[in-house]
Amino acid sequence: MNHLFIQTAFLGDLLLSIPSLKQIRYWSPQSTITLVCRQGYGSLVKELGVCDQVIEVDKKNKKDLAQQLQDTNFDTIFCPHQSMTSHHLVKALKADRKVGYSRTWNKSYFTNRVNRDLTWPEAMRQLQLVATVSESVGLKMEAFAQKTDSIPQWAEMNLSNLSWSEPSLQKLAEKKARGFKAHEPYICIAPGSVWETKRWGEQAFVRTGIELARENYQILIIGAPDERELCERVQNGIPNSYSMAGQLTVLESMMFLSRAQGLICNDSGAMHMASVMHRPTVAVFGPTVQELGYKPWNPKAIVVEEKRLLCRPCGQHGGNFCPIGNHRCMQDIPFQAVVEKALVLFR
Repeated sequence: MNHLFIQTAFLGDLLLSIPSLKQIRYWSPQSTITLVCRQGYGSLVKELGVCDQVIEVDKKNKKDLAQQLQDTNFDTIFCPHQSMTSHHLVKALKADRKVGYSRTWNKSYFTNRVNRDLTWPEAMRQLQLVATVSESVGLKMEAFAQKTDSIPQWAEMNLSNLSWSEPSLQKLAEKKARGFKAHEPYICIAPGSVWETKRWGEQAFVRTGIELARENYQILIIGAPDERELCERVQNGIPNSYSMAGQLTVLESMMFLSRAQGLICNDSGAMHMASVMHRPTVAVFGPTVQELGYKPWNPKAIVVEEKRLLCRPCGQHGGNFCPIGNHRCMQDIPFQAVVEKALVLFR
């Protein structure tokens, strides 16, 4: 058996595909699972161990991938990615079954189509695709439909096969942040986001970090290379803090998250990384809302948000500026609210 899973979205959506990939393995344990992902994520996916083969693709050149795979016969192609180029890729490939979401124009693209339930979390929406071929997943999904306010254990993102020792973390820390002690309690803070409006205030993160440092926690700031300056400014304002932003791969950041007391972050990729590591998380939501389906898929997570604003959500993914110019969805969230949740959740 040979199955293809196409997910060329950003990191968060890719990680939210983990429950589906786990269930495909459970449904078809002897099969080969190939994942198509965005360029740059291949090595991470291999380390996570959720598939057998990985193909990285430049989203602008999916025609090249179609030519590369044109002689391969797949048993099943799963396509949770909704772009037209991904659907054209599915149509160009050979497979006994092609599974995707129903759109008005794509009836000829898929053998199995399902309605994408916008009231469900994204991880469960993707599992709807697997349910079309797996009776056991279908039965589990029927049970979930009766109680959609909790995370079923079988559908969690956490990967129990990932573990790292304190000595290995300490060795890495000595190269990245001299003075950081991996064997002592620490909290991770990830102040960045791809979208500007999804970033809680810089000083709010600083004041939160100061309060947590007073509780004898080390503070470790993590982030992508293009967030390095932001993270270093936050780190400079917090005593007993260290920044490894821009110095770690995604997998290395997950290594440090795996032994942290918890994570404080925005609605971002870091939030989903913590869910994979099953770590307590306090996530600050502003322009986005949990009802869009992209909340932390983690029973150990809490979302802090200003629910009284009628302008929320202002988009599915946030943006680079507030449409009404005041960014109250983030500015109205006091740092004390985040500290209070963190102190309870991280102990």
